[in-house]
Amino acid sequence: MSIKIIKGGLQTTIQDLGRQQYREFGIAGNGALDEYSHQIANWLVGNPKNKPTIEVTQIGPTLEFTEEATIAVAGAEFELSHNDQPCLMNTSLHMKQGDYLSFGKLQSGARAYVAISGDIKVEPVMDSASTNLMAGFGGHQGRALQDGDVLDIEPRQFDKTRSTPSELMKELHHNLQQQHIVVRFTEGREFARLSKPSQKAIHENNFSVSSYSNRMALKLEGEALRLTEEISMTTVPIVSGTIQLPHGGNPIVTLADGQTAGGYPRIGQVITADLSLLAQLKAGDSLSFYPVTTEYALSILKKKNRYIASMLTES
Repeated sequence: MSIKIIKGGLQTTIQDLGRQQYREFGIAGNGALDEYSHQIANWLVGNPKNKPTIEVTQIGPTLEFTEEATIAVAGAEFELSHNDQPCLMNTSLHMKQGDYLSFGKLQSGARAYVAISGDIKVEPVMDSASTNLMAGFGGHQGRALQDGDVLDIEPRQFDKTRSTPSELMKELHHNLQQQHIVVRFTEGREFARLSKPSQKAIHENNFSVSSYSNRMALKLEGEALRLTEEISMTTVPIVSGTIQLPHGGNPIVTLADGQTAGGYPRIGQVITADLSLLAQLKAGDSLSFYPVTTEYALSILKKKNRYIASMLTES
């Protein structure tokens, strides 16, 4: 079967859980920015969590299905239509030959994930189907989906109808409704080089998300942070969630498509458990940072992964 892309949307790409094992060669991890919504969408159609999904950003696509398929949409809250009739997110949707799925108004969040029972047939690059927009490989021809594209699908029958568990749904809805979020971070290698007022400001001030943000990084705007003295930096490793401080004093937070090395002071690291919150921010939203220890960050990640696994059980 196949899916025809009637409208491509703003930036619609194919993503799985990424290719982290190639960072030493300068290859970004890529993958779904909101890994938890990606996992939920796959669970709703009976897929393993690493199967590719279609990541939708702010303005969604219109998709036409050439055969029967079970699909689901999770993540940012959109008005959604099945053949011009309103339909629900966070539940299995059974499409027939010739059916359309259309994304309407974005209500909250920034990114949603469309899963199809089976497999989106794209050639893996470095063990991943994820699209690397900067390098132009992976996904569908290494780019965002465009009007008229056709995706080949290897379907798998899934006749059940699942819905996101209510307890998990409440948490997701609460997070998406917030135009201001607090993300937890650990101190970076150069945190001590911040001035004392800036060390305090990083977790007391609110930062606004710049319109120049993308899958590479969140660019933040607010009261400038200052160093005690200029630091001559060589190229140093960075990962998703690294908070860097450019010369202007406004932080940037690396995301999944970000470079693997940078030359700015690393003043913090957003904890892995909170990275999915960053994926749902858009221009004009705001965030602040809350300091935690590395030990706490690890314990929270283990707890969150156990929680998600317990919610997404077979049924």
